[in-house]
Order: sequence, then structure tokens, then C-alpha cells
Amino acid sequence: MFSAVALTGRADDFPIKKFGSFTWVVDYEPFWSPDGKQIVLVSSRHGGMKVHVMNADSTSHGNDMRQITFGKDEDDTPAWSPDGKQIAFISVRNDVSQLCVMNADGSNPRQLTHGKAENIHPEWSPDSQRILFNTTQFAGATAADGRDVPSDNKVIGEQIDKKMDLATIRPDGSDSKRLTTGGGYTYASFSPDGKSILHRRVDGPKSQIWIMNADGTGDHNISGEGTLDGWPAWSNDGQRVVFSRRVNDRFQLFVMNRDGTGLMQLTDATGEFVNPRWSPDGTKIMCARRLGDMTIIIFPAPKFAPATAR
Repeated sequence: MFSAVALTGRADDFPIKKFGSFTWVVDYEPFWSPDGKQIVLVSSRHGGMKVHVMNADSTSHGNDMRQITFGKDEDDTPAWSPDGKQIAFISVRNDVSQLCVMNADGSNPRQLTHGKAENIHPEWSPDSQRILFNTTQFAGATAADGRDVPSDNKVIGEQIDKKMDLATIRPDGSDSKRLTTGGGYTYASFSPDGKSILHRRVDGPKSQIWIMNADGTGDHNISGEGTLDGWPAWSNDGQRVVFSRRVNDRFQLFVMNRDGTGLMQLTDATGEFVNPRWSPDGTKIMCARRLGDMTIIIFPAPKFAPATAR
């Protein structure tokens, strides 16, 4: 159902070299519902880039997904709240990327950010009380400062990423708090216990995976010498990180322990694999694959021995 290969998730099953697609046409930025039964994503299948929801066990390659955002604005990066009640997303309004929230069924959409700053990549805190996002507000930067302009490495992100810092906000739009300074912070997410923040950090042509404390302190690189890493995401137990690494001129998926050890390659297949997400029960990994169009892939996650207490 999920892929063209039948895997047990054992280490010797990886890297996977052949996949079938879970969806077709342009589908990307997938995100699991907290119970793992649904997927929220951005799709072009009904015209424009809009937020859709589909069942995670669909066998129709996405033909049964339902659209939940409408209108002329293009939408991006939806994220389901851990309590299952809301979805945060980005909507490009008057050519500015704004943070928005709606109920999980698409009702009551409301805009949380305003002004000319770019706001991208929302993620929820584990208690669903705050939304972590990337913003150029503190740098005073706008889309003219590098949105849609390739990054220094030409393959991960845009020039605007250099102006991005991390902030949190309540889902009613109140109590915005800045976490970082200096720019270069994107693709950030809270660990399942809420104590750490995983993120991608850009420094000129370098793009690496870092982890900091939830208050912004203690930031440290876990990519090692890797210089073209991106799209990091936590495992369901918070012990590992799945991410994309540029190897042989294409992005493939890797996993490593949260301290950067135990690197393991998960994919070695045609196309480029980005934006991975571990399923809530830890049994599957979902990602987008660039191969002509952008489609969704789901495959069995590797099995690991239980982590020892720290």
C-alpha cells in the first residue's frame, strides 16, 4: 500500500533503492495528524497550491483528498496541532508570507502575523499552546531581501533564510516571543518533550542541522562536517533525527541519533527526497520526492533497540 517495496524496517533493508508513489501530481509538505490516521499537505490538484487533507491509508493516490483552504492566496507548510484541533499554515497574502491558523476541518481561518516581514515553517509546541515559526521581523527584512532568490549553495533554501530568526506565538496571535538573533534559522521544531528545538542553520554555502534548548540557549551542530543538510525532523520518541543530505548531486534521506552519532542512509533512489516526517507511532516515514512533479512517499521506518536512559 505504502510503497513498491515490502520492508521489515531492519537495518539491512536500507538504503531503499526503489519506491512507488503514495500520491501523484504536485503534492508536498505532508504532515501527520497526531493519531496518524490522516495527512495534511499542500496540493495543486484542485488549482493553485492549497491545503488538503487525506486519509493515511488511502489507496487512490490522493484522488480522495479534500481541499480545506480556498481563495486566491497560495498556501504552504501546514502543521497539525498535537491535540488534533487546529492546523497552522502559511498563506501568501499581498505577496507576503503570513502565519495563519484554522480549525482542523478548515473552518475559522485567521491570520496571526501582519506587516511586511516574511513568516514561514510553523510547528506546534507539544502542548498545542504555542506555534514556533521562522520570521524576518527582527531583521526588518521583506520578500525583496531574498525570497525566491537561490541560497549561496544553490540547492537548499533562499537568500531570505539568512534573515530568518525563530519566534513563538500563541494560536490566538498574542504573546509573540523571540528566541534567536543573527539570522540563518529555518525548519525548526520542538522535540516531543518540548525541551529542545531542532533546526536547520545556514551560514553562507553551509546548511547544517543544529539542536538548541527550548529557550534558545545551547545551540550546537549535529551535522558534523556535513555541509548540505536540510529538512530535519524528530523521531516520535525524540531520540533520533531524520533529514535530507545532498549526496551525488541529489538529496537522499538519512537518520542519526540526536547527538549526531549513528548516521544511517535510508534512501538511495531516483529523485530527491525532502521534508521527511516520522509517523506518530514510529513505524513509518513520510516525505516528498522531487521527480518531475513533487509526490508523497511513505515507507517503513527503521527499527532501533530502545534507547537507554540518559
